[in-house]
Amino acid sequence: MSVTEEQAAVLALTRATAGPWHHTARVVEARGSALRLVRGDLGELGGHDRAHAARVVARLRPGDLGRAEALIASCPAALVTVLDDDYPGNLACAHNLQPFLWVRGRLGAGDHRSVAVTGDAPGAHAAARALAAAGLTVVCDGPRTAGAAAASGGRAIVVGPDDGQPVTVVGGPGVGGAAAVVTVSPFWPGTAGTARTRAVTGLVTSGLAAALYATGDGDGERAAMALSQGKHVFAPPGLPWTPRLAYRGGVTVVAGIDELARQAVNLVDVTRLTTVF
Repeated sequence: MSVTEEQAAVLALTRATAGPWHHTARVVEARGSALRLVRGDLGELGGHDRAHAARVVARLRPGDLGRAEALIASCPAALVTVLDDDYPGNLACAHNLQPFLWVRGRLGAGDHRSVAVTGDAPGAHAAARALAAAGLTVVCDGPRTAGAAAASGGRAIVVGPDDGQPVTVVGGPGVGGAAAVVTVSPFWPGTAGTARTRAVTGLVTSGLAAALYATGDGDGERAAMALSQGKHVFAPPGLPWTPRLAYRGGVTVVAGIDELARQAVNLVDVTRLTTVF
C-alpha cells in the first residue's frame, strides 16, 4: 500500500461521511489504514467506531479511490492526512481533528510552539507581532494578522478554504514574508466560504496551536472550542465572556501584549517539556 493509495482512501472515506468529519478521522487513525477500511477490513474497531466505519464504507461508490487519486495529482497544495507522520501534533491531540489538510508551504518542526490569534483587526496584528518576535508561530485566519507576524520576522499559518489562488499576505516584507507564511485548508479544493467553513476554520486554527489569544467580544464560542480541545486561552481585559468561561480554569486575562508574549512562551515551553505517560 503506497502513501498515495492511503491518502486517496482517506479522501474517499471523508467524501462518504455524512456529518462532521472528525469521527472518520478518529476511526481511520484507530484502524491505522484507510485502505483496509475501504476494503471492508474493520479490524478490531468496536462499538460506535465500528458502526460509524461500516456506515461510511457502505456509502462508498465505484471509482471513489480513482477520483481521489486524480484529485491528489491535480492539486497544487500538498496533502497531509491523519495517517501521515507530518500531520501536525497539536491538531492530532484535539478531539475534533480533521482527516486531511491541504498545505501550501512547509509546516516546520518548530510550529508546535504556536499561538492562535483570532480576528484581523489592529489588536490581533499587535499580538501577532509580539508573539512572532518572541519566537512563536502565529496561527490565524486573517492575512493581515499573518502579515504582521511575517513583518516581525516570524512564521504564520493561515487557515481557511483554498480557492486555488496564492494567499495575498498583507503587511509582510515581500518575498521573505511570503516564504514565512504557510496556508492550511481542511476543505475540498475550491470550497467557498460558508458558516460551516468558518466554524471548521476556527476549530482547526485553535487546534493547530498550543494556545489561543481571543481578541474580541464575540470570541467566546471560539474560546470555548479551544478549551474543549485542551488549549489554554489568553484574553485581554474586559471581554464579556471571560467570567463565564474562566471559572473552569484554562483562561488567563493578560494586561497587555508584552505579558501575553511572556506567558505564552512560558506555557508553550512547559508544555513541550512535559512527558505524558
